[in-house]
Amino acid sequence: MSEVMDYMISPYPIRIIDPKVESSRLRLKAIQIGQAGHLPGRILFRTNVVFEHWALVYILSGNGTYRENGGKIQQVRVGSLFFFRPGCNYSFGPPQGGSWDEYYVNFTGTRVTEWLEAGLIEGGTVFEAAAFQGLTSLFEQVLGLMEGGVPADADRAAAMLEGILLECSLITQGFAWTREADIMPQIREALNACIYGTPDLSDIAARHHISMSTLRRLVRHSSGYPLHEYIHRLKMAEAKHLLLNTSLQVKAIAGMLHYADCFYFSRLFKKYMGMSPLNCRKSL
Repeated sequence: MSEVMDYMISPYPIRIIDPKVESSRLRLKAIQIGQAGHLPGRILFRTNVVFEHWALVYILSGNGTYRENGGKIQQVRVGSLFFFRPGCNYSFGPPQGGSWDEYYVNFTGTRVTEWLEAGLIEGGTVFEAAAFQGLTSLFEQVLGLMEGGVPADADRAAAMLEGILLECSLITQGFAWTREADIMPQIREALNACIYGTPDLSDIAARHHISMSTLRRLVRHSSGYPLHEYIHRLKMAEAKHLLLNTSLQVKAIAGMLHYADCFYFSRLFKKYMGMSPLNCRKSL
């Protein structure tokens, strides 16, 4: 075997497949696979890397670490899955003297937004998918379809990727929701602390080492309400408390809760509380 250099990805032959079909030849416009690859025996650890596309990574063997945007260092083991998000900063790879066996597929398209909302993709978290039997074979099929340069096969690879993401989400989602009991009390506390202000949702997500999409899903899963509606409801509950327990004018209460438009505040209050602010006060 040749000498291993610091810049080498692996001492073994690696397989990297770039797109061989021009995008106009594809029928599936909403999602397209870019580069796909298999890196057996990866030894390279990368630091502060920013990617342009989403990517799914599956670790077949070995171990290492994964870190997004300077957050918590997470352990990567056999059967781990994780995503790279465009524009985020990553440090990842096996430890010095170690290695891992990696499959990856990067992808772009308008369907990514739908996948995010459905929970099929998520950044910032390492998931365990060892229970997914046959995952290696599916990645190999995607690589094989991409390698031939046939437009229909590239479309098939994109459709297969969606199937992989769906099956993985069914396994990993259960793991993801077990975190709710641990972090939702802190998230609720953070949101409650912003009732008299404008919450910095990105900061709240970052402080809990989760993505914005995860924050939205956790709040919806816990409360049944979308994140912004949940915040409005917190503020309206506080407004009701102030109406019933103080002599403050409606306009003053609206301003305290950071609603510059008193009429908008009143419409929201009626929507969520079932009556106008004045009628609420008169209901005593």
